[in-house]
Amino acid sequence: MGRIDPERERGRLAKLYAAMSDEELQKAAKDPADLTDWAFEAMRREMLSRGLDWAGKDMPLPSQMTTLEAADEQGNRPVVLRRYRDMPAAFVEKSVLENAGIQCFLQDDNVVRMDWLWSNAMGGIKLVVREKDVAEAETILSQGPPPEQAGADGNA
Repeated sequence: MGRIDPERERGRLAKLYAAMSDEELQKAAKDPADLTDWAFEAMRREMLSRGLDWAGKDMPLPSQMTTLEAADEQGNRPVVLRRYRDMPAAFVEKSVLENAGIQCFLQDDNVVRMDWLWSNAMGGIKLVVREKDVAEAETILSQGPPPEQAGADGNA
């Protein structure tokens, strides 16, 4: 498990939101309470620069000096939970966590999708969760896959 560089993550989020259409951006900003503090800041800047209306427009923006402290207190700091060389395992475990109600995302999956040889050089595909969800996510993922269900004829 590793920490994410705050400035690099803010830059990544700013580029991500800048590349979205207005409709995609408004869909992503539908529930601002679900965004990490860094994502909220980047979303707010992008929405204001485009003059778009959104639910978080009246919410207070954490000051730059206390953002890291507030994220630590609330457990909203993004943390790399696991790394994967191959995409199938990353997508399966991401969907398992999402089905359990844990917000997560994959980092660097698009680069690996374009050329899988880059996976090792980039440190693999990273499964990122909020710091407050790490223990629950580890518990869920450590349980392994569910046992195979019996077929229609009763055979496994």
